[in-house]
Amino acid sequence: MNQRSIPALAGVEHRFVDVGGDVTIHVADAGPADGSPVMLVHGFPQNWWAWHELIGPLAADGYRVLCPDLRGAGWSSAPDDRYYKTDMADDLATVLDRLGVASVRLVATDWGGPVAAFMMLRHPEKVTGFFGLNTVGPWLKLDLALVRQLWRFWYQIPLALPVIGPRVIGDPKGRFLGMLGRWVAGFSLNEDDFWLYIRRMREPGHAVAGSRWYRTSLTREMVRVLRGEFANTSVDIPVRFLHGMGDPVITPTLLRGYAERARDFQLETVDGVGHLIVDQRPELVLVRLRAFLHDT
Repeated sequence: MNQRSIPALAGVEHRFVDVGGDVTIHVADAGPADGSPVMLVHGFPQNWWAWHELIGPLAADGYRVLCPDLRGAGWSSAPDDRYYKTDMADDLATVLDRLGVASVRLVATDWGGPVAAFMMLRHPEKVTGFFGLNTVGPWLKLDLALVRQLWRFWYQIPLALPVIGPRVIGDPKGRFLGMLGRWVAGFSLNEDDFWLYIRRMREPGHAVAGSRWYRTSLTREMVRVLRGEFANTSVDIPVRFLHGMGDPVITPTLLRGYAERARDFQLETVDGVGHLIVDQRPELVLVRLRAFLHDT
């Protein structure tokens, strides 16, 4: 793994954790080693850099900040794999074991949300709180209200297609991903950040991995969720969601019933903010996240 290509960020150390099965997970690690740990889990097509504006302030607050690259993203391995989100969740649990971290508060956005939620359900002893940012968990309710929302996920079809998906994701000009980012966010990402993500998606295996994130979800995982596989699950930890109402994909309709799944649940909505709330309003996210960490 070429560490020289990793962007520098003050106070961050980079660790490469062997989680088994010839898979290595890259983790950006900041803050005091004995600080209260918080894990920040990115979405697609991003990597650990998605959190770069939050890492320094949280580390300065005394937290140990762990930002993994999910399997198939960033500087982590991109194996020939189906990319089940449960396997990706187990990767994160193994990372904690390898680093000697007993438990964390989880913060997640976009695809990081389902992965982190599965970690929360599969390894409850390792998670003491969950903070979701324009994302969803595994508690979707199949009814007419949900069916009316399905058109919003149109963009996942080209990304999930064999051959076509990897070509779209690996496009050196980033045309589809650029258009998609502007649509879901309502603004354009910082250009340097955007090209950093595009370059990583062009690394061997990463475009195929990104496509399989979506293909496995659409063809296998979503069916399990909609059949109610997780209908009777719940968690006994604080759960918070901060949701930008300008998100054209994920709407509060998809979060119905979540209050019944957690002992302490709160949803805050923010007008004028799209899907990429961490990029668009990092100062707001930092304020809310600090309050969450202080209270939990």
